[in-house]
Amino acid sequence: MRIIDNIKGLFKSKTVRNGMLFSAFSFLNSGFSFLLLLILASFITPSEYGYLSLYATVLMVIGYFIALSSEGYMDVAFFKDRKNGITNTFSSVFLLALSILLFLLLIVSLRIPGLNSFLEFDNVILYIALFTSFFTVFNNLLLSVCRVKENIKAYGMLSCGSAILNFTLSIILVKYCSLSWQGRVYAQGSCALIFGTIGLFYFFKNNFFTTNVRGNIKPMLLWSIPLIPHLSTNFIRAGCDRYIINSFHSLSDVGIFSFALTLTNIIAMVGAGFNQSNSVDIYKILGDETLTNKEKWDKQKTKIRKFIFLYLLTTVLVVVAVLIFIPILLPKYVDSLPYFCILALYGLFVCFYLVYTNYLFFYNKTRNIMYITVGSALLHLALSLLLTRYSLYITAAIYVLTQGLVVFAIRHLALNSLRTNLLFKQ
Repeated sequence: MRIIDNIKGLFKSKTVRNGMLFSAFSFLNSGFSFLLLLILASFITPSEYGYLSLYATVLMVIGYFIALSSEGYMDVAFFKDRKNGITNTFSSVFLLALSILLFLLLIVSLRIPGLNSFLEFDNVILYIALFTSFFTVFNNLLLSVCRVKENIKAYGMLSCGSAILNFTLSIILVKYCSLSWQGRVYAQGSCALIFGTIGLFYFFKNNFFTTNVRGNIKPMLLWSIPLIPHLSTNFIRAGCDRYIINSFHSLSDVGIFSFALTLTNIIAMVGAGFNQSNSVDIYKILGDETLTNKEKWDKQKTKIRKFIFLYLLTTVLVVVAVLIFIPILLPKYVDSLPYFCILALYGLFVCFYLVYTNYLFFYNKTRNIMYITVGSALLHLALSLLLTRYSLYITAAIYVLTQGLVVFAIRHLALNSLRTNLLFKQ
């Protein structure tokens, strides 16, 4: 009965209801992206698909540096300084991203010997990648504002609208205009331009721009720069593992293990969706000066217990659903299920990480996050190089082990930060 009461209590929570909506939008967007990759593979040759994969890598790397990962600072700034937080963050990000864009455009225009051959792209494609990354920043900023203001309708329209337009335009340009992999590049660039321009229009129209950002740039960069190596850990793990598995096993094993990771991402996506709402609620409570520190502490303890239970329940339901439906719907991938059963714990630990990491973001502990996640990724890489040759079950266990260490360290730091700022602070 207590479990049933807990489940009922979850769905009465505004945070959980909003989290369900954010999760739904996340599934829609991820579903469109996943389906698009499958469809495009049938329209272009393997070598062309390789170019598209290389382009995605270039776009990912530029995305890390175009604004130095500073757009995420919007969430923290809003709950610390409301409208001024939006103004200072947008202005700082805009000026920073514009400066880096101009610098990178200069680098590309200089035609440095070997750059184009190394990247496998001509300057036109590189220019598109730079502008795509630039305008994506302002779409992300607008989505952040919609999220922190809990404007779910606007968030859904913008995020799903972008995914649907990207999907449709990619199919038209690749298949019906015979533009091959470049069609996908043009579609991404066009969507980034459209929705990035909408973001810029919103911020300038609502007077969220100022040139007086000297006092905001430094704390924002101290918050954001450590996130660049932190964000790269996903590539270090999943990207490198594919090559390691291919070296010691086979390309088929790469596909089976990658599919198991894809199934695991269902759990992680649910966690990420709920985190969109939960992070907002956390920042709102911690930034509420009408609450006592004791009240804030009690609310956070309740929230932590609630979401740990929610993610445990989610993981169990996803595992059961996958074990039932994959053999029926995708029997070719049934060999991935034993790996998935192990990796499901990894997905659960990713969700637990999301429970605690918001506190470190709020208290500007991003450098600590970087040390933990990068250290874990390097440990993962070393263990994978040493042990993957023996069994892919060991590789799956490495994911669980290293993410478990991350959760242990992040939880310890997060609770210490909460105690320091809420219980011990005079």
